[in-house]
Amino acid sequence: MPTDTAVGRPVAKGDRAPRRRARRLAASEKIAALCLVASVFAAVLAFGASEVVTATLFSGLYAAYLLGLLATCDWARRDLGRMSGLVPQAALFALLAAAVLWPLTPWGPGGPHPVWAYLPGHLASLTVDRSALLLNVLQLFGLACLFVSARIVGASEARGGWFLRAAVAALSLYAAMAFIDHVVDRRTARLTATLLSPNSAATTFGTGMLLAVAAAVNRLRRYPDLTVLRRGDPEVTAWLGVVGLLATVLLLTASRAGVAASLIGLGLLLVWNVFAQRQGWRGATGLIAVAALLLVAAIALPSIDYLAGRFSVTGRDLDVRSNIFALHWAAFLSTPWSGFGLGAFPTVNQLVTTGPSLSVLYDVRAAHNLYLQWLEEGGVVGAVAMLAVFASLIWPILRGGFADSSTGVWARATICAAVVFLAHGVTDFALQAPAIQALCAMVLGVVGGMVLARGSRRGGTVLPPWPVVAVAGMTVLATVLAGAPLVAAKLGGDLSGWPTAPAEALARGVEDGLAEPKPGLPALARLERINARELALRPASGAAWLRRAAIEAELGHDEALSQALERSFLMAPLQSSLFDRRTVFAYEHWDRLSPAAREQTVYHVKAEWRRGRPARFVIMANGIRNPAGRVGLALQVAVLRMSSRGR
Repeated sequence: MPTDTAVGRPVAKGDRAPRRRARRLAASEKIAALCLVASVFAAVLAFGASEVVTATLFSGLYAAYLLGLLATCDWARRDLGRMSGLVPQAALFALLAAAVLWPLTPWGPGGPHPVWAYLPGHLASLTVDRSALLLNVLQLFGLACLFVSARIVGASEARGGWFLRAAVAALSLYAAMAFIDHVVDRRTARLTATLLSPNSAATTFGTGMLLAVAAAVNRLRRYPDLTVLRRGDPEVTAWLGVVGLLATVLLLTASRAGVAASLIGLGLLLVWNVFAQRQGWRGATGLIAVAALLLVAAIALPSIDYLAGRFSVTGRDLDVRSNIFALHWAAFLSTPWSGFGLGAFPTVNQLVTTGPSLSVLYDVRAAHNLYLQWLEEGGVVGAVAMLAVFASLIWPILRGGFADSSTGVWARATICAAVVFLAHGVTDFALQAPAIQALCAMVLGVVGGMVLARGSRRGGTVLPPWPVVAVAGMTVLATVLAGAPLVAAKLGGDLSGWPTAPAEALARGVEDGLAEPKPGLPALARLERINARELALRPASGAAWLRRAAIEAELGHDEALSQALERSFLMAPLQSSLFDRRTVFAYEHWDRLSPAAREQTVYHVKAEWRRGRPARFVIMANGIRNPAGRVGLALQVAVLRMSSRGR
């Protein structure tokens, strides 16, 4: 009986011609692939690397991985030199870096942002948060290093296919852990895994489901029609089980747009496979039937009732999203070309929050629209540059998706996964999570490397490795310089004296210094210098100006205290996360404040009162030590109670 030489098993009569023997991967290739998967999934497990310090450290880790890969693996250096298409992609990335760094300068339509007028003598900028912009650019370079590493891994089709199967297996393990955690310890009605958002989890599991379908399709390609169902194949069964598991956890997220986008991507993938693969319709129809059966089984879960209930309130949620979009679209139009700078969304959100919009914007972490947030932060110039980079990454994969090969199947799944991300990005922010960005860069790099493998250089000019090594080395160095102060602040240390300390580390240094009992003049002078550096990085931070007010209060400068507090309210008039600290501080110094500072404090108290929970105001008033402040807040609470009863 004839055998499949790739796996050594008998094949049924009528099978396609035996395939050539697959190349056996070296141990270093498997270890490198597994380390790359582990580094990215570590970010997923670290709550999506959503904290600034975590995202910064993982950026350095991706760059360090690339350096280690090139230093230890001859095949990596060889494949990097032969890599096709990398130079134009690198050129477009350089243009993107220049575009997003542009807001650091004061040169642009309309000049620097008005908040810099509060810091005379400092070089102004178009952005409102230099620190966030620089850290986001560092993350971009970390993703670039991750992408290059993934392209190297994918430069061999055998290695790339092995890597993708390992990645899907890792995702299935993560999904199983998320499922068990959700069922055993149901803290919320919707499954969030470690990504802090059920919508982000839905996008991740939905795209993972498409890759699992691709793995199953590639295994099914070994058999004619549906003979695998008669003969059985453990690997096919395993991959179809993974598809079912990922469909289940997808539904448990109860994400309406996530489920809809995933179904669109799945339908597109299955139909595309019918036309791209030169196989009988019987086999294609059977595959669709198997996938449909798995989906029907998943839909039979009780969670579908909760998902259906969420669809019934879609109109209300659309109204909320439209209010967010309208306010931030207006913010984008105020500085359309350069934007406010990468990472500036939270600051801009506080600047545009008003009394009527407080109930909508008080806890918003992102614009809930991928395209609007990129326009608002990067401007038209940055968005166009990002579009060009994305097109350079996706175009080779799109072309490869029309090939009747295993690589073509992976390419089709990747394109359909991109459709899921882009469709869900209209109403959510999954691609703003650093770990999900890393997952996307990894898959795009590996699949891009696979489809371009046949076009790799064979002889002729070889790309020198030193530009890649230089960029990765500088990324690691920047991570150390910016990350060490962040880690120290997180662990209770203080490296705010480093000239490269980000604003978050400087803020922690000031907070810790103010917490000391009765700091002396030398200590206060040091805190004043650190706070001045923080304000020079992000002058639109209400919290930074509140820290300045606290320093001025300790120094006994009443006029400067009131001025700093007024600016805190101007930058973030209704910042809910700052309300307790700022209100307590204001009433503790009530008899030293200017009338304008008192008026702004009362305005914020009234706005928060309308959000409910009046008991917290009584507790706050009882905790005020300043007699004038305690009486002032108590009277304000009494007035608000009477006005509430009157309505």
